[in-house]
Amino acid sequence: MILWRHARTAYNADGRLQGSLDIPLGDEGHRQAARAAHRLVREHGTDLTIVSSPLSRAVDTADALAALTNGEVEVDQRLTQRPYGAWEGLTWADVQARWPEQLERRQRGEDPDIPGWGASPEVAARVGQALQDHWDPQRVTVVVSHGSTLSLGLRDVLGLDPLSRVLGSLPHAAWHEITRVDSGAWHIDAFGSGAD
Repeated sequence: MILWRHARTAYNADGRLQGSLDIPLGDEGHRQAARAAHRLVREHGTDLTIVSSPLSRAVDTADALAALTNGEVEVDQRLTQRPYGAWEGLTWADVQARWPEQLERRQRGEDPDIPGWGASPEVAARVGQALQDHWDPQRVTVVVSHGSTLSLGLRDVLGLDPLSRVLGSLPHAAWHEITRVDSGAWHIDAFGSGAD
């Protein structure tokens, strides 16, 4: 299974938090998605199952791969980005100015106490279950989603604390490769591949 983060958006380039806002890829994001999709096909072939978050930045990234594989993109609502609540649309500087204590909590790995924030344990459980449900030992499944969403889902299937920061971040259009073995345990086979 491949956990692929969507390509960059204008909000990403500006340092704005998107969360559940549906911000599309720009021209550079489309080019970045296409480059990564070509690399995925070179490394894994075209016989792929593609599943995506419903947000357009993820669907557009998934579509870049589907165009090369003649495949279709299945949308799974459980793969959507966590809501960032009151922080959505703001820059990190805006957040620092208005919620310095809550940003400090976030930087320590805790959930900030702000209106509308998607709690890590809940997001991890929903995404982890989606990964379990989409696992196919006979076929490579590419799951296209969002940085914190994929990190939380990965922590869930690995049995890690959802608030742990041990896995770090995943660059845009990069991916992790994971496998579930016969015992039911998950292994990380590749971490942060494909970034340009």
